[in-house]
Amino acid sequence: MHLLLVGMNHRTAGLDQREALAFTREERLVALVRLAAGGCAEALIVATCNRTEFYVVHHDAALADACVRDVVRHLRGADLLAPGALRYAAADTEAGRHLFRVASGLDSMVLGDAQILGQIKDAVALAREAGTVGPLLDRLVDRALRAGKRARAETSVSGGIVSVASAAVELLRTELTSLAGRRVLVVGAGETARLVARQLGQARLSGLLIANRTLETAAAIAASVGGAALALADIAGTLAGVDAVVSATRAPRFVVTAADVATAMPQRPSRPLVLIDLAVPRDIDPEAARVPGVVAYAIDAIQRVVDATLSRRLAEVPRVERLVDDELARFDAWRRSRAVTPLVRELRAHFEQVRIEEVSRLLKHASADERARAERLTQALINRLLHMPTVSLKDADPASDAGQSRLHAARDLFALGRTHARRGHARG
Repeated sequence: MHLLLVGMNHRTAGLDQREALAFTREERLVALVRLAAGGCAEALIVATCNRTEFYVVHHDAALADACVRDVVRHLRGADLLAPGALRYAAADTEAGRHLFRVASGLDSMVLGDAQILGQIKDAVALAREAGTVGPLLDRLVDRALRAGKRARAETSVSGGIVSVASAAVELLRTELTSLAGRRVLVVGAGETARLVARQLGQARLSGLLIANRTLETAAAIAASVGGAALALADIAGTLAGVDAVVSATRAPRFVVTAADVATAMPQRPSRPLVLIDLAVPRDIDPEAARVPGVVAYAIDAIQRVVDATLSRRLAEVPRVERLVDDELARFDAWRRSRAVTPLVRELRAHFEQVRIEEVSRLLKHASADERARAERLTQALINRLLHMPTVSLKDADPASDAGQSRLHAARDLFALGRTHARRGHARG
């Protein structure tokens, strides 16, 4: 079985393309079920504001790629992941390496981003709900999360501004000169919105408002940060009284329209309004940026935030890469051993059967003590003889031509799969 990755992220595609490939939770659930129905043994979708990645397990990498593209076509009516510059693909070890680097914060828009670990956990939870997580993806995600945790515990790659949320708050602080005494509206209840609200709750604002589709959820977040809650329908009437809006929902359409902004601005002629949109697809109508007095940023603008700790974090990259290599080697060793375990088991069973037959034939009239000593001696001998062949088989990569050749050679060399009767007849 092969592990295949097909994806699109901020390094390969612009915001418009990433928006087109951004799926709601319900759509991702549908996609996972369809991937399984299409022949994928396992499937996982990692979706963040900066990436959509499909990880699938299939006996044929080309068929897996076609299956992923078929699912995207079904959901979007277009082949958005067709081979080309906008997408990337990798198989087996390199697919695993990519996820490990993502989990470690090496492939994030903000180097060292700590939010990605929670997003990977969300992805595997959804895949479990869809029933598309099997042993390979389960071990892959476990090792990826280990790599991410080690990167943050053993290096300084996550020092300073290390998340989209913290970068957004820093950008807000720059635009408003100071956050003290300001009123800010946060739209959304996901992890990014919660992190923004938590940081703003410590910024001595004069008012912090939390808006969400579910008012009870908004109220719970607001209570935790000393703010007030409101429904999405009340956003338009709130714009005139706030200094900034930070939005990060999974809404399929704009939650802040250009018309709402245009209506609000005449009521605040001397006060600019800062809009920061962290959502993909976008929450805030891009046309709102044309309204006089409005300063608007989409998520790609986060890269413009001046990060004084970037040079220090960049210096940690080689250490994180070595850590990724270490965890990847562990995963690959497990994957190889899992693939060849049936063959190793068959090989040992073959030798054990021969050992039992020969001990029984040669020691037919031996005493119990003599038989016990012979059992110990022959078992030790078989273990010594099979040690190096076993190591050699476990080192073989079943996904490679050389690995397959080694496994086939072992079967031929030891006549595995042939009947004991034929072997016994040949001996007699």
